[in-house]
Amino acid sequence: MVDGETRRDALLDAAVGLLMSRGYDKLTMVDVAEAADLSRTVVYRHFASKRELVDAVAARALSVYTVRWRKELGAEPRPGTAASIFGAAFRVVSDDPLLAAIATRDRDVFGRYLRDPDAAMPGPAGLGLLGQFLGAMQQVGAVRQGVDLASVAVVLDALTAAVLHAIQEHQGRLDGPSPEALIDTVTEMIDRMLTPEAPDTEAVLALIDERLGRTP
Repeated sequence: MVDGETRRDALLDAAVGLLMSRGYDKLTMVDVAEAADLSRTVVYRHFASKRELVDAVAARALSVYTVRWRKELGAEPRPGTAASIFGAAFRVVSDDPLLAAIATRDRDVFGRYLRDPDAAMPGPAGLGLLGQFLGAMQQVGAVRQGVDLASVAVVLDALTAAVLHAIQEHQGRLDGPSPEALIDTVTEMIDRMLTPEAPDTEAVLALIDERLGRTP
């Protein structure tokens, strides 16, 4: 007998495929049920609406992202620097079309969902939250003193979207820099802009793990 969690995952898997191929505006609960080989009744038993279904798709994707990002961060040459944090994020997100669509708020994928005030998909970190985290890094000695963090947050927010769009545009093309070369260049820029000579990277990793609820 198939349990509820397995059916829920099957519905989410089906929704991801349809969301990426058709977009939110053309997605229907009937289509999801058919793609998952389940009845429409089962769909509504788990999700009251299409918006709630996509909320769950995004929540699952971001939960998986967090685990993958922390693992990728540990593999960076200097984990705990601002460059490593963004580099790990670029590598994980650029490898997953759904995560890239979430990070860039792709209108072709999410359509009217992005204008729904009740949508629960977390927005971008936001300039305030990004600035606060950079401030915390600065306090522990991993970001240079005297840097205008509010301005840096604006630059990094715009840079993130631009890099991800460029990587998506590069797919299947032979001209232009490779995604890896682009990520390396951008992270070097971030490193030169923010990282002091002797950053306390261990303190940053401890800060990250505390926020992620991880134990040493």
